[in-house]
Amino acid sequence: MMSMRFFRKICFVATLLLFALPMVAATIDGGGKIEKKVWQDSDPSKENYFNNRRALVGPGCTINSIGDGVKVVSGTANLQNLCNDDLDDYATIPALANVTVVGNPIISVKDNQHCYAGGTEAGFVICAKSEASILTLDLAKFYKIQFLKDGKAVGELQKISTGNTVTGLGLSLLTILGSDQVNKLYMATAPGNFDEIKLVQCGVDVQLGTAINIKYAFVGKAREYTITNNKENGIAKYAQEQGRKNITLDCDGVSHLVSKKENVIDEDLTNSFDINALNLVLVQLGSRPIKVIAKPSDNQEAFPANTEVGFKYASSALLNLKLGDGIRLTFFNKEGTEIGHKVISTTVLGLGLIKKSTEAELVMKAPWDFSAVKMSVEGLNAGLTGTNKVYYAFVRMAPDAASHHCPINATSSRDVSGSVNQFQLQHNDTVQVKWSIVDRPTGSNVELNTETGLVSNLDIPGKYVFKATVLKDEGRSEKCYEETTLNYAPKYVAEEHGVNILVNKEGEEPKYMLSDKFGGGLIQIFDRMMNCSAILTTSLNDFAYREPGVEVAANKGLVGIKTADGSNFADGLNGNARAFNGKMKVGFVVSAKATGLDADVLKLYNIKLYNKGKEVTGDVTTHWDAISAGLIGKEETRKMCLNVEVPAGSVFDEIVLYNTDVLSADLSQLNIYYAYVADADADNATINPVYGAQVVSTDNTNASIDFANTQMVQVANIGNGYNELSNLIDDSMDTYLTLPLGVDLGGSTISVNMGKVVDKGQQLVMVTQNLALGLGASLGEGLKLTTYLDDEKQEELTSWKVLGADVIGSKGDSYAVLNPTKSFDQVRITPVKALSALENLQIKGFALRTDMNDDGTINGDDLLVLDEDKTLAVTKSYTGAKMLLHRTFTKSADNNKKGWNSIILPVDMTAAQVKEAFGEGVQMAEFDRLDNNWIKFSTVNVAADGVVLHKNTPYIIYPTKEPLGNYSYTIDGVTKILDGHVYVANGINYDDQTSNLTHTVNGGGMTYTGSYSNPTTVSADSYMFSKGDLIHTIKSHDVKAYRCWLKEDMHTGKMLMFSINGNGIDGTTGIHVIEENKQNTNTGIYNLGGVCMNTNNVDKLPKGVYVVNNKVVVKK
Repeated sequence: MMSMRFFRKICFVATLLLFALPMVAATIDGGGKIEKKVWQDSDPSKENYFNNRRALVGPGCTINSIGDGVKVVSGTANLQNLCNDDLDDYATIPALANVTVVGNPIISVKDNQHCYAGGTEAGFVICAKSEASILTLDLAKFYKIQFLKDGKAVGELQKISTGNTVTGLGLSLLTILGSDQVNKLYMATAPGNFDEIKLVQCGVDVQLGTAINIKYAFVGKAREYTITNNKENGIAKYAQEQGRKNITLDCDGVSHLVSKKENVIDEDLTNSFDINALNLVLVQLGSRPIKVIAKPSDNQEAFPANTEVGFKYASSALLNLKLGDGIRLTFFNKEGTEIGHKVISTTVLGLGLIKKSTEAELVMKAPWDFSAVKMSVEGLNAGLTGTNKVYYAFVRMAPDAASHHCPINATSSRDVSGSVNQFQLQHNDTVQVKWSIVDRPTGSNVELNTETGLVSNLDIPGKYVFKATVLKDEGRSEKCYEETTLNYAPKYVAEEHGVNILVNKEGEEPKYMLSDKFGGGLIQIFDRMMNCSAILTTSLNDFAYREPGVEVAANKGLVGIKTADGSNFADGLNGNARAFNGKMKVGFVVSAKATGLDADVLKLYNIKLYNKGKEVTGDVTTHWDAISAGLIGKEETRKMCLNVEVPAGSVFDEIVLYNTDVLSADLSQLNIYYAYVADADADNATINPVYGAQVVSTDNTNASIDFANTQMVQVANIGNGYNELSNLIDDSMDTYLTLPLGVDLGGSTISVNMGKVVDKGQQLVMVTQNLALGLGASLGEGLKLTTYLDDEKQEELTSWKVLGADVIGSKGDSYAVLNPTKSFDQVRITPVKALSALENLQIKGFALRTDMNDDGTINGDDLLVLDEDKTLAVTKSYTGAKMLLHRTFTKSADNNKKGWNSIILPVDMTAAQVKEAFGEGVQMAEFDRLDNNWIKFSTVNVAADGVVLHKNTPYIIYPTKEPLGNYSYTIDGVTKILDGHVYVANGINYDDQTSNLTHTVNGGGMTYTGSYSNPTTVSADSYMFSKGDLIHTIKSHDVKAYRCWLKEDMHTGKMLMFSINGNGIDGTTGIHVIEENKQNTNTGIYNLGGVCMNTNNVDKLPKGVYVVNNKVVVKK
């Protein structure tokens, strides 16, 4: 299974308070840093031993600081080269002209995944052109190294040296074949455990030039071997430690009695081979070359590419060589064929010479696999006099990368709605991968296209784990891979996480009831609150609200809830077996307009607790906490909760939300959704705003700082402006990067590679420390975030939703949330405007969170909204969606019960879905025909199998279920509210029906028409349903969407009557046909021919059918 880390943090109430929990992994204990193992290279018998130098490159390493944090040095270039996998490119760091006595930091590199033991060597590889004056300097006079661990200095500044090699000499310059650059290593020994090294400039010299080039930082000793038969460090040791079979040695050169060529490969490292030219007999011109040959028995080349190979030699005449001469190294493969050569200049050779002993070493990096190397002095009759000899050849293994990971960028783990059965896994197109299934729920028949990553037939809720493995990962025994976990059809059960939602479950005896008129004591419940019963229903999207335009006097209870049997709320109600034994948080989830809602307004509301009618007093602390990332509609209504922290052992059976002062009529509306009791000490969504969210970090998602697109500018008076960059991508939300805001930043940008492809539907959360913007401020005014996918710009996002931990006190962390609408794998943060509230903004990191509804279902893709106030415009397809139907059904004018209403829907519905939406006793009928004077409908069997309500078919319906008074929902990160009657059904399928918004049924000279348009104009002389009756119109009318009407194909002038299954006129339908606007003029009694009777008493008339007060009645 994929290793995922999540953070836990004690703070105030959560986003998507009680339900928004992605189910992809466990939570890290404590929420701090995960302690890294300490690696050492001094004792192979001890744990965490590494046997070769490590280059601090790869996704686990990053530049952690640039400059001194106060002044960013201008002129830095190619910073991305410092920690990438290419050890031959470099970053340019300007030298400082003004240096303090204590030194000025230049740059630091941190290993985010490993820690190293004190006593370990570490340093930087500097490169320059061979003629550069910087190579002649003793940089130890000008630079020192500072070791750090977790951002804190380890010991004092350490002097740098060139170190020692297998030759016993100081490290020489390394020549790069095919380049005019040479490398020089500078290192120091760590005084204690460390995970970061910093280069510090401590002096100034004109020969330092304007800049230095740094290839990479490193830790540990290089693994070195002599190409000799020496038992301690020779070829046998090389073969053993590198996992090779036996390798034998040979050499090629011209021996003489005094100097034998075999001296360069024997066990003795002190003897040598004389390379002076023959002066007596011109057997050869120039120096005597020497070739060292390794013969592997495994049919592979002896030494891999990028191995550094060199010779230890002594020369008293080297500096007498002519300009342009030097020493040539020629490389051969195992067949003896030359594969390349390079001349090391006399300049470089001179710099590597130890003047007192005339001993030196020359080193070159081989770009090929090779098995033999020859050393020869360039120049005709080179004039080598005095001592000129070669001791032996040696190899130094290329450093290992401290971390390696192919940029697969697989889809980040996430929750997937149960409304879909397919999911497209994504990855970086430049990396070829093969997908495979690692794990699936028992019994699942899920299918996977291993090439495209298309997942099909998602069927059983649970965790599905998929692996993307790189097809080509050269030179590595284990190929890179990434895993993606899809948590299909998740459901968050609040009670399992220490939270009781105080609602009555359908089909069970009510456990809660609304507080009565006088509340729990002297406080009186305000009687102008609307839809109060909504807070007791399992629909957590419906709400109670104050009647608009009404003022509320001080100390009025707005709404209250109490246990039906008087039991203690803390005793574990609503089916939860566990009681609250410790501290509790008791509160209401509400929403209010964000703009203009300051702390003084929030203080107008509070909560009282009662037991048996008496107020429960004690040490209770009140908090207003932001809980929802979304804004509701154009008015930017924000979900929050008002809660009180209740001491352990408190007993209370009633909770009342009240106002502490006068609520003026024009004060922002407060919508109240539901009440809850939560365990204040448990780690759950009520106390942790990002509980269950996935931290974007090196370990979790392979995140890294993208320095190629990070732009640094000089910033004054920012104490740690560009220090601790790695805090953006570590596992901890206790560390932070201070982003210099509130000043002229001139295009400063910090770019973060997410390491994963983040899909639409996942929210990006930026965790900041104490972001005191207030509810009305806009973070987007000062900070822009741009997303990219495969380096292509996706979208600019400024609509941050700031979730204050405590929006009055602003004492804890804040959570700025964005809802991207396009997939991305990189984000770039750019200040766009100076805001005083954003000065020195401390960013702790990023997290990914699934966008969930309050009821634990996933937002967005599975929500089909049909609103009578809007013309149908939904073009996408849905499978198994939740349908929200906003449709106002009128009541019967006679008995105030639900009457018959017209309806047409663009979806098919089964009997179960019809009953779910409109009630168990729902009735439906469909148009049959016009038969003589009768408009005939026939009932639909709503208990039948299969579809009972067909899409695009006009019906009449008699609903029995009370609709939700309101419904809040979130799509694409924006929370909206359906005001008015809302009916809900699940498992709905839908395909685009917008091409035809009007549908008809014909029969017997009459047409029944339904429309999805708002408004739709219905012409005069039509028959429309209203208040349970059928109105014959005398003028045109505009109607809302999802309504139907009847009209004769040819006007007959007849008085029509209505029947269902033959029942009409005082039958069971209760539907009368009424002439519009004739109630006041037609006061008499008429027969169907329109003749006025001579009496107003029906009892005095003979049997027949008459029109009385515009209604058809039958005299029997």
